[in-house]
Amino acid sequence: MKKMWKIFSLVLAVLLLSTGAMPVFATDDITGEKDYAITNPYASIDWDEWTPYKSNLHSHSRYSDGELTVTESVNRYYELGYDVLATTDHGVINRGWNVKPELVPVASYYQYIMPLNPMLADRYEQITTGAGRDGRPMLDVDRGIELNAMVIKKNHVNGFFSDYGQNYLGIENDYETSVAGVDAAGGISFINHPGDFIGSAGNPDAARDMKNVKLYGDLFLKYDSCVGFEVFNGGDSVTRNDRILWDNILQYTIPRGVNVWGFSNDDSHTYDSIGRTAEIIWMPELSNEALRTAMENGTFFACSTRAKNEMGDSFEGTGEYAVITKVLVDDAKNQITVETAEPETVEWIANEKVIHVGNTIDLNAYEDDITCYVRAQIRNEGGVVLTQAFVCDDGTLGDGITQEPEKPLTLWDKLMEFFRVLFNFKIFEAFKKLAK
Repeated sequence: MKKMWKIFSLVLAVLLLSTGAMPVFATDDITGEKDYAITNPYASIDWDEWTPYKSNLHSHSRYSDGELTVTESVNRYYELGYDVLATTDHGVINRGWNVKPELVPVASYYQYIMPLNPMLADRYEQITTGAGRDGRPMLDVDRGIELNAMVIKKNHVNGFFSDYGQNYLGIENDYETSVAGVDAAGGISFINHPGDFIGSAGNPDAARDMKNVKLYGDLFLKYDSCVGFEVFNGGDSVTRNDRILWDNILQYTIPRGVNVWGFSNDDSHTYDSIGRTAEIIWMPELSNEALRTAMENGTFFACSTRAKNEMGDSFEGTGEYAVITKVLVDDAKNQITVETAEPETVEWIANEKVIHVGNTIDLNAYEDDITCYVRAQIRNEGGVVLTQAFVCDDGTLGDGITQEPEKPLTLWDKLMEFFRVLFNFKIFEAFKKLAK
């Protein structure tokens, strides 16, 4: 029977070729299955030589609105075994935990009620060389900052590796000024807790609303240096539907040539909020240069002890996250495999839906479900671990998509922008004088 089916398929293929009616997607054999070109974000990793580093890229201290001193915050992350920590205070560029930064009027309100001191030099030396941790140091991330320091709507952006944003108070509802500023200054950025801005925590449809999808998607398409957004933040209260937003943004940006990375950060302000999340970042060495490359290339996994939609509102992970030891792509078989240290249940997601369970997914078995990507998640007693998205191109990716022309600014738009900038500048100057 199988032999007869192959003969029939061959005859049919010849007839279709002769009439010009072959399907537009590539096929891997005469059965007509799609032949996918798979883009693996983890392809650059040398799994035998590189190291996974536990990281947090969003934390606060008394330099802005955190309750802990920078020393207390750094010490706690060090105790919990983190290898990478970014201090990202509102409007305040971190120039080293042992260096007192330039503080911001009003946003750095602790300065008016107590002295704010940097970490002592000897303690900084201990942490950055691995004292008390068998020589395993913790990386002080270069020039982290949370931008749009004083906006009410929380259109927050984290910037890194640039001198942009010090004292910038921000403009309500405006992400682009901050993203463009970091881009022009040679840094990279990601969007913080978008669910907080679009109000999707109690309304998953807001995460599917094309207006919101385009708001973020167009930023990622326009600025390569804006590499993704937080799909987990803190206790996951405001981000519970941001994985839904991620799935919809991926469907928008991937056909247009851009993958979007999912980050996971504590956004810690208190002692108890430290350690709820992590990025497990694979790098050849522990350095700011390697970290930047990893953030740009997506060679990390987003982890959270809280995942309200996936694990339930009351779940709090205990123990270790699932450990991913290798990711393999077999282009010939159209398969992706996620290897784990322990037997774990791997779930594969496309367009908001779990389509397969198992360490290996055969894309041909789910051709009707896959539009342009799949991503994997692992759930265990420690919480949830997410991979980045694997781009799956069946030969039609991007077909029919035309770049929408950028609408020219009207005179009214230009006037409104002028007054917004002028207004924020005057507020900043007023606060600066008040602080003197």
